[in-house]
Amino acid sequence: GIISVNHKKFMGYTKDDKGNLAIVPEEAEIVRRIFRMYLEGSSLVQITRSLEEDKIKTVTGKDRWNTSVISRMLVNEKYMGDALLQKTYTVDFLTKKRVKNDGIVPQYYIEDNHEAIIPKELFYKAQEERARRSSLNKSAVTRKTNKMKKERSKYSSKYALTEILICEECGHPYRRQVWSKYGQKSAVWRCENRLKNGTKSNCKHSPTLKEELLHDAIMKAINSVVEDTGDFIGAFRENVIRVIGGYSTKEIPIEYDKNIELLQKEMLELIEENAKLGALAEDFDDEYKRISEEKNQLKQTKLKVVQEMKQADRYEERLDEMESTIKTVRPQVREFDEDLVRRLINTIKVNQRERLEIQFESGIVMEQMVDYYE
Repeated sequence: GIISVNHKKFMGYTKDDKGNLAIVPEEAEIVRRIFRMYLEGSSLVQITRSLEEDKIKTVTGKDRWNTSVISRMLVNEKYMGDALLQKTYTVDFLTKKRVKNDGIVPQYYIEDNHEAIIPKELFYKAQEERARRSSLNKSAVTRKTNKMKKERSKYSSKYALTEILICEECGHPYRRQVWSKYGQKSAVWRCENRLKNGTKSNCKHSPTLKEELLHDAIMKAINSVVEDTGDFIGAFRENVIRVIGGYSTKEIPIEYDKNIELLQKEMLELIEENAKLGALAEDFDDEYKRISEEKNQLKQTKLKVVQEMKQADRYEERLDEMESTIKTVRPQVREFDEDLVRRLINTIKVNQRERLEIQFESGIVMEQMVDYYE
C-alpha cells in the first residue's frame, strides 16, 4: 500500500494535489530563520522570543512559541528532504487513534523523498551543535558528601564567548567569573578545567583573562580583518567554493526530464510490443528492469542536482549576509558587540604566550596579542 508522510502541524510543508509534500514559501523562511539563529548561537529561549517579538505565529496559529516545538523542528529529518515513515501507527481505525511506534511495526527511512528546506550539510551541522550543547550537562561526585550532586551547566548564550573561547592547553571552554576586591567588581574569564580542578588537572598554565582587555583584543582583531572587505569576503567565498566545488552548474534539470520522458516512451513501446506477441518475451523482464532502474537513477540524480543548485544559491545568500554584516562594522567599532562576534567568529583559542588565535567564519585565522591578568 501507499505510506503517507504526515504534514499536519508541520511548519514548512503542505501536500499538493498528488499527495506529495510541497514547500510553503512563507513558512519555509521561518524554518530557515530558526536553523540560522540556532547555528549562530541563539538559545531555544532566544529563538522563541525573537519569533514572538516579530509577531510570527506558530503553525497552529498561536502567538506563543514553545521551546519544545523549536527543539523538535531542529531534529526533524523532513526539513533536509528525508522521511522516516511510520513514526506512529494506528491502533484503532474507528477512532483513528495513533501511538508512538517503538518497534511494533516496521519503520522506513527514505532519503531525498521530497524537496528540502534545509541543506543536508546545515542540518547535520545543527545536530552537531545540539550534541555539543547537550554535552554540557554533567554529573559530578563531590567529596564533601556521600551523595551524588548533579552539576548542570546548561547551555547559555548570554555571552558570545561562552562556547567559542577555548583553552589551547586542555581543550576546555573558558567561563566567565566576577571577582570582587576592595569593594570593586571585575569580570574575568578562566579555563573551566583549571577552575574546577586547579593545577592538579592537565591544565597547569592557562591564563586568566580580564574581560575588558579580552574584549579590546577581539575588537582589534575584527577591525583589523574587516578593514579590507574584499579579502575577508574572498576568503569566505573560497571556502564556499571548496564545499560546493563538485556541484555542476552546467547540468540543467530539464535535460533530465527529456531523458526520463524518452525512457518512459521506451518502456511503453516495450510493453506494447510484448502485448502483441501475446506472451512474455524471454528478455522482457530484463529489459523492463533495465529501463526502470535507469529511469529511477535519472530521477534521483535530477533531484540531487536541483538540491545542489538550491544549496549553492543559499551559500550565495550567506555571502550576501556576510557582506551586509561587514558593512555594518565600518567605520571602526570600539565597543564589544556580542551579536557581531557571534556572526563573524568561529573559535578563539587562548594560549600561554599572551596571544589569542582567532578563527573567523570566513576561514581567516589570525593571532592577536592580549594582556593577561596573570
